[in-house]
Amino acid sequence: MLNDRQERLLELLAKEQDWMTSRRLAELLKVTDRTIRSDVEAVNRQQGRIGIESNVRKGYRAVTRQEGQGEGSGSPSQAGGIPQTPGARCIYMIQRLLFENRELNLTRLQSQIYVSDHSIQNDLKRIRRMIEPYPGLKLVRNLECISLQGDEHMKRKFYRDLLVAEVQENFLNLNRLAHLYKNFDLIQVKDIFVQVLEEHDYFIHESMFPMLIIHAGTSIERISACHYVQMEETRPGLEDTIEYHIAETFFQRIAKRLNIQVKEGEVGMFALVIMGRRASNYASDHIKLGERWLNTKRLVDGSLVRLKDVFGVDYQDDEDLTAGLKMHIHGLIERARNQVVMEDIFLEEIKQNYPLVFEMGVCITGYLEEELGMAIADMESGFLALHLGAASERMNSVRKYRAMMIMPYNQTFFDMCEKRIMEMFRERMEVVKRCSYFEETEVKQIAPDLILTTTPIDHALKILTVPVSVFVDSETEARILEALNRLDKNRFRLEFASHIGHLMRKEHYHQNLMCQTPQEVIRCLCDRLRKEGVVDERFLDSVLERERLSPTSFANALAVPHAFRAYASRSTIAVARLSQPMRWGGFDVRLVMLFAINESDQRMIKIFFDWVSNIISSPKQLERLIEECTYEEFVERIME
Repeated sequence: MLNDRQERLLELLAKEQDWMTSRRLAELLKVTDRTIRSDVEAVNRQQGRIGIESNVRKGYRAVTRQEGQGEGSGSPSQAGGIPQTPGARCIYMIQRLLFENRELNLTRLQSQIYVSDHSIQNDLKRIRRMIEPYPGLKLVRNLECISLQGDEHMKRKFYRDLLVAEVQENFLNLNRLAHLYKNFDLIQVKDIFVQVLEEHDYFIHESMFPMLIIHAGTSIERISACHYVQMEETRPGLEDTIEYHIAETFFQRIAKRLNIQVKEGEVGMFALVIMGRRASNYASDHIKLGERWLNTKRLVDGSLVRLKDVFGVDYQDDEDLTAGLKMHIHGLIERARNQVVMEDIFLEEIKQNYPLVFEMGVCITGYLEEELGMAIADMESGFLALHLGAASERMNSVRKYRAMMIMPYNQTFFDMCEKRIMEMFRERMEVVKRCSYFEETEVKQIAPDLILTTTPIDHALKILTVPVSVFVDSETEARILEALNRLDKNRFRLEFASHIGHLMRKEHYHQNLMCQTPQEVIRCLCDRLRKEGVVDERFLDSVLERERLSPTSFANALAVPHAFRAYASRSTIAVARLSQPMRWGGFDVRLVMLFAINESDQRMIKIFFDWVSNIISSPKQLERLIEECTYEEFVERIME
């Protein structure tokens, strides 16, 4: 069922019987371009006779479903945005509750994402567990609608933690993205670039390296199709820089290897990308679009302010992101000016695996459409998301718990106490605020992870509060350590819920599997994954070799076979309930969970085995897990 605004959108398009731009529709409906895109998706998810077709340059128009069966019809079967797993559904619902809707109609949601009421209820239970560590956040049901209520600062904190969990140490994995380039081997391109850097004794920070290779790969893809970038304005001194010489040498070797022609503009542009934040010395802040001169620095600043306003994530101090976005917006405007449309190499990959990062890319695209007064291709959101994901991973790499200190003593005691605590825990936390008294409104605004206080405090906020001695004795050290470990446990729960839920797919859940030996179970599960293209032939051999070294059974219940140095095309957990208990090593096993991991998701190995360790140490949870149940019930038990 569509809401009133979406019905009005369809009515406008049907009456016009021609293309209407996003900007024009937004003006008529008094909403943002981003809302128009969301409403178009909602309309196309419905199975009515009328749908909406989109075009990068023309905008939108109403079409019959029969007319729109091809590209752009947005039919449910083609919609890549429908979440397919419990974890993906949770993220989808959280996103909508945080940023699109004050409340979700659960009946309407069932028809939009094609799941039962039972599945949605289980998803809501998982979301409730995910928000437990966030004081004041709660899901509230009102008849058929659900809303996320609580303090706005805490909602933003929840979102930031979800974002960090999403990009955890695996964003922009080159091996994962290499298959998207059809005309050359991205890994060979990377090797050539590394060799050139070594010859010039030039260091690039590891957080920036993947973005450079992706930029190089995209440039090569476009050059192969005879599409070139032009650098219209002169850049005095650029050709004398070491970055220009590196770019020139790199492209000379690429041109020889792939038999392509590289023009000067490509070399100069890549040199600026290598420079990162220093590129501003050689790149103008202005570019012409039609009769207007646009300030790209202002556009970048405005984009980051919009992100902070909408998502509560502040990237404004990330100079590498600022430089990268500026370069990208220059290219985006140049592509629009020359009516060049790039292939959406990463769009589906980003949307599927990093929905939160992609949503931020969409947000910037919407802002740029407003500022530039024109439609921007969807694929630009994907490329913007690449920059934002890399920035999120950089943010994650230095992320520490935020502590607030309360001490009603003089400055000398305060300084001494903070210094002692930071000497012990500098790697895990930072003091973001010092106060001489507790004031609830200020604490809620700061939203610290924990409060350290030298005087007893009685408050109703669900924030870890640790009593400390002004002299920081051994008892104080133990208390802070315990609190940090509790925070780690909460963070683990969020990571687990965010990731494991994506790995459990219904087609990989097998009831009453009849096999005679552990090796036969492994062969059966691996063969089914191989037929679906999840793993190749080498995976089975690696799993069997691991099993030969030592059985992967745990207690009288569970076995978790897995591979050494053999990776899946996409991460998944294949589950088998055996028709009868089987002797597996020294235990009688009834449940088998085969862990197949993509190379980019290696962190999931630790998360998974941490969970296995926890479940084995809890006999009641283990017994409940191995009891016969449906796929939906099993996922629910996994997430408990």
